[in-house]
Order: sequence, then structure tokens, then C-alpha cells
Amino acid sequence: MKFDIRSLISILKEANSAAEIDGFRDDIVSLIPCLKIMIGFDQQNTAHQYDLWEHSLQTVSNLPSDIDDDMVYLAALIHDIGKPDCQVEDEKDGQTIMHYYGHPQRSMEITRDEIIPGLLNCSVELTDAEQRRLLYYVQYHDDRVSLRIKHLRRHLRLGASLQEFQNLMRLQVADAKAHVMKPIIIERIEICGQLAGDYGKKLYEDILSGK
Repeated sequence: MKFDIRSLISILKEANSAAEIDGFRDDIVSLIPCLKIMIGFDQQNTAHQYDLWEHSLQTVSNLPSDIDDDMVYLAALIHDIGKPDCQVEDEKDGQTIMHYYGHPQRSMEITRDEIIPGLLNCSVELTDAEQRRLLYYVQYHDDRVSLRIKHLRRHLRLGASLQEFQNLMRLQVADAKAHVMKPIIIERIEICGQLAGDYGKKLYEDILSGK
């Protein structure tokens, strides 16, 4: 049976653990070769306990399995692909740490310029709408979050629907849960969780009513 993007998405949605997804590592890298750089890539940052590949798999496995947009699962797998290109060395308390400024933008560029064309060249069918949503999720996966109405309004101005915005918030929760649980990470999980649920819907209703 040919391993294609739909096979991959099925695995990402149905797997019970990161280890289960990792069992398909060779197939995944064969389908999306640029992901190979993430395997064993030490992030060297106190917010991360996993290498880049494992972090990405943990992010996928943290997603609920019933999200109605398959592109969220693919975005979770590739969201940090730009990190190796953005690595900047710093020192804190005598310890060398790495930062990754601008990596969401770089991840989006790699997705747009390498991953999507590569998949299309393999006769993968990704609609224009799917491509747009995938790029949106990747580019804004690390966006600053706020419970203020202007945060949602900004994403609506970017062209996202409420559903897409809430899917992005689910991705941000899953990503945050694949970090070391520092207070700032816990706060992010709480905020994104609210925006992904009834509170986010209420903000949307307020916008529609002109508030």
C-alpha cells in the first residue's frame, strides 16, 4: 500500500502516542524529506525537554482526534521545521542556550516553498483552501495570545474563520503541552484553551454584534 499524505494524516489522527507515530518515521521522511533535519536536533533551551522531532510528535499526539480539519494535524508535525535555520546562541547564568527568533515565519516559508510543492509533485491532492489553512496554522502557531477581543479580531482580519482560529488555538495548546511546564507555558495553555472553547465563541458573537 502506497504511503501518501492521507495515510500520514490518518496515522497522525489515530495514533495513541508519539512513539506510535515514530514507528512510521522512514515513511514520513520519505514523503516529506526536509523533516529529516528535525530528528535528533537538540533544541538546547530550558523550555524544551525533547529534541525537535520528538517535540513535534508530542505536539501531534496532544491534539484531540476529532478536529474537523486534517491540516491541523499536518501543521502540528511540521510547525517547527524552520527552527534549525533560525538558531541563535545566547548565554544565561553561565549556560549556553539557543533561541529561535522568527521560526514560525521560516517554517511557513519552508512549508510554502518546499513541503507543499514536494507533495504536489508526488500527485498529492491538496486543495487551495487546504494549503491556505496549513500555512495559516504553521505561521501563527507561536503567535502571542490574549483573552482580549482584539486578538480574535486580528485573526479575522487575516482572513481566518472562527473555526480556523479555534483550531489554531487547539494547536497552540498541543504545542505548549509539549514544553516544560513553566508558569508562562501553563498560562498559555489556559488562555488558548479558553479561546478554543465557549469563550472564543462569545468573543466572536460580540464582534458580530458590533462590540
